[in-house]
Amino acid sequence: MDTQNERLNARDLITIGVFNALILVVYSVLEAILQPIPGMGLFNAGVAGFLMAPLYLLLAARVQKVGVFTITSVLYAGFVALVGMYTAIIPVLIGGVLADMVGRMKKFRTSGILIFAYTVYITLQAVGNYSIAVINPQRFAARLDPVAREKFMEGVNLFNAWIGTAVLVLAVIGSIAGGILATRMLRRHFVKAGLIAA
Repeated sequence: MDTQNERLNARDLITIGVFNALILVVYSVLEAILQPIPGMGLFNAGVAGFLMAPLYLLLAARVQKVGVFTITSVLYAGFVALVGMYTAIIPVLIGGVLADMVGRMKKFRTSGILIFAYTVYITLQAVGNYSIAVINPQRFAARLDPVAREKFMEGVNLFNAWIGTAVLVLAVIGSIAGGILATRMLRRHFVKAGLIAA
């Protein structure tokens, strides 16, 4: 087995960096669109998991090496740290490592393993994102302007174990559904074009 070919190279790192920049831009736009809609906080993880699947799966299919999700999680952890969501860092990093462990089982080469790895990552990302509603939400709220702070704390006061469970279930459903559609799209367009391996 050629272990050299299994290591991330400069081209892989550039690919991961470019895709993550695009992922953060698309994610920020989605949040800006969804967040003001009443009640959408409950569905954000599922909707984002569904809509972001093509980008994540294309990235994983292009690189096909351990480290793709871990580096992605480190970059996302840096992003959430910048906006003050410190409680999200550990779940996000764990999600990246676990997703890489899942992908490694089939060397990121089957659609089923890509969807499984993606679902693991998105679910742990959702745990991190919503952890601020449970762990010291006042600290995060203090960084917001008064209007956003009031709206955020209203959501925190409504958050409970049932809502948390629903958020995670929707994240799993959204990422699996998005992953299925994304893999079909990848096979139809990118594999045929020779942009990723079959």
